[in-house]
Amino acid sequence: MGPASHGHEPRMPIPVPPQLLASDPLVVAQDAVATVHQLMDLGCASSVVAALSRPPGPWRRLLPRVVALQTTPPTPRQRLRGALLYAGPDTLLTGPAALALYGVASLPTTPKADVLVPHRAGPRGHAYVRVHPTVRPARRVPVEGLACAPLPRAVMDTVPYLETEAAATALLTEITERGLCHPDELAAEAAQLPSGPWALALLSGVADR
Repeated sequence: MGPASHGHEPRMPIPVPPQLLASDPLVVAQDAVATVHQLMDLGCASSVVAALSRPPGPWRRLLPRVVALQTTPPTPRQRLRGALLYAGPDTLLTGPAALALYGVASLPTTPKADVLVPHRAGPRGHAYVRVHPTVRPARRVPVEGLACAPLPRAVMDTVPYLETEAAATALLTEITERGLCHPDELAAEAAQLPSGPWALALLSGVADR
């Protein structure tokens, strides 16, 4: 017999049953999407996460280190949530995906999710996520519960991906005619871009109509 112990031995945390994790407030707030580290913090070992994320489930791997706690295909919103979680803290949605959340209608839908990350702070792009390191941090704007760049920034981050001048003009026309943001705000953003002179010329043409 060893010497009697004094006090209480530290109690090991009781693992949360995987089937209950989907109802955890954090997971619910994140649209049933979570990082592996978040699930580990909730009491699910990384080996269990890996096992549950392999077919047939009940979970599925959405992106590296990001899991959707379901077997059904992710919704568009879950894909955006996954992109934010994948790219890390201070990440903002920008580009066409952000504009869709803002209610812009003149762009075709895209499976891509563009995210802004602090310069060199985020991972490389993967699958449907396009990562844009920036030395110009943007203000966080919650749109439909997702972190987005301000509308002028999202517009100007979209312009380089538009294939035609007509598409860019249609976008700028909608933004200005609906009063979604002031042309001066767009011009200020355009001035920060390599494609700024082209975007400014398009803005001038829209204003002259």
